[in-house]
Amino acid sequence: MGKIKKLPEHVIGKIAAGEVVAGPYSVVKELVENSLDAGATKIEIEIKSGGKSYIKVKDNGEGMGREDLLLSIYEHTTSKINDFDDIYNLSSFGFRGEALASIAKVSRIVITSNNGSESHRLEAIGGKIKSVNEYPLVEKGTIVEVYDLFFNVPARRKFLKSEATEKRYVVEYVEKFLLSNPDVEFIFRADNEIIYNARASNLEERFKLIFPEVKEYTLINGKYVEGIISSPNYHRKNRTGQIFFVQKRFVMDKMLYYIFENGYGEALVDHPYGVLFINVPSKLVDVNVHPQKLEVKFSNPNIIYSDITRTVREALKKFVSKQIFVKPINEKTTKSEVSSFETKNVSFSNDSFQDKFNSVFKESVNYVDYSKSMLFDISEKNLEVKNDVVILKKRYVLFEMEDGIYIMDFHAAHERFIYEQILEKLKVGIEKVDLIIPIEIRIGKSLKQIVKEKIDELKENGFEVKIEDESVKILSIPSFIKPSDVEDIFKEIIDEYRIPSMGTKNMKHIIADKACKSAVRTGYDITEGEAKKLIEEVFKRNLTTCPHGRPLFLKLTFNEIDKYFDRT
Repeated sequence: MGKIKKLPEHVIGKIAAGEVVAGPYSVVKELVENSLDAGATKIEIEIKSGGKSYIKVKDNGEGMGREDLLLSIYEHTTSKINDFDDIYNLSSFGFRGEALASIAKVSRIVITSNNGSESHRLEAIGGKIKSVNEYPLVEKGTIVEVYDLFFNVPARRKFLKSEATEKRYVVEYVEKFLLSNPDVEFIFRADNEIIYNARASNLEERFKLIFPEVKEYTLINGKYVEGIISSPNYHRKNRTGQIFFVQKRFVMDKMLYYIFENGYGEALVDHPYGVLFINVPSKLVDVNVHPQKLEVKFSNPNIIYSDITRTVREALKKFVSKQIFVKPINEKTTKSEVSSFETKNVSFSNDSFQDKFNSVFKESVNYVDYSKSMLFDISEKNLEVKNDVVILKKRYVLFEMEDGIYIMDFHAAHERFIYEQILEKLKVGIEKVDLIIPIEIRIGKSLKQIVKEKIDELKENGFEVKIEDESVKILSIPSFIKPSDVEDIFKEIIDEYRIPSMGTKNMKHIIADKACKSAVRTGYDITEGEAKKLIEEVFKRNLTTCPHGRPLFLKLTFNEIDKYFDRT
């Protein structure tokens, strides 16, 4: 008997279902897309236990009769296309006829539908129909209820995330539908709590609902792209605030992220917010390149990319440029004061840096170096700087050691020192400060879910918070964080956890990373004494990189110099 055999039909079905149904969020995605294709103007979504135990999507669309209802849960049954060529001229979301079939194969499903003339309820388990009966559904439309997702694929079910995490994934997908269909009313409940009750409105109102932290934005309208973008002053440390739709279908495309940010040019600080809709003739885009339809392929991408860049750049002209305030020169003005300035994002004060620096080094702390690799060996060295240091471009410090010439990035070195100091404080116990007036921060629902998940861990690390309907109130903060920096740091900490890969990252390291913003910024007038003190402190602690992995030193040995000048 040969080695190759045909798999049983039930195995084939479960494998195929796994490609479409990645988790509760993808069930919600497929069901809502079906509702939109059915012409629904009101969609209600409900989940329990993160969607693991129960998912419900109810719409007021066109509904189905008994015959359509019976066919709906079989693979490759669809009302969207008739022949192969139709997939290149699509105006609907679903077309493969796989969504309901795949969901039905890995769950217990109940579909109730009224097409205006008849009303029936279908029940199926693991893809097999158990009953179809007349049912008095009063309103026209369809209700799909999904119970016990992956109940018959335990190996798949155990790889689902926690209920809180799966719930957050669903929230984020619902938010995408809110943005892409502002003319549709959405009600979303999770564990009997109303997360969104969004009346039909417009993109601007939905953008403010999802991203309440963005106060400065503008609508854009190009040949192939339209949407809404933030000013350069509003940004995140990652791209979770950037959402792209092609033919109103959410997509993830690395090139689109790059092209969008390229439009900001020199104005780019971090990753700006943007909700972009790319609309091209159906024949110029292929949406059939990914099982979950998350990727697309354009037949002529360059004209679309150039339109995005051009449209974004044109829209940015609406925002006021950053203002620079320069102090008037008088007889008492020093050289350093003339160069000091203040912008919306950066401020340099006239406080003595020496005082700040001394306060940083006043405590004797045992430091732990967690770098796994050394760029070069700096242990057992003479820590005394041989000669005077040279300050280059207010940024780099050049000095001589026994074995060669070193150039140190002063800002990166000081940032690493602050990072180590904060990390050590977090390890030995946090001194927290109760705020007389709580700091109120408005964040979106999906970020609020993260705060709920991490509320105990945040408290352990100095942030005591109170979650309210429209905001999060911060009641206490770690003592080493300035109140003026709290909102930015807190948002960045929570935003880090929005990325799944960051979920395992230790919050202490995240807080230290964000809080070391207090390090001296590039461009500050560094004195020779300050430079020498930092060099010695960094060498004592054997530090070689900044908190983000960039090197602190560039080293040129005397042996290498001798070789270059042919003196060996």
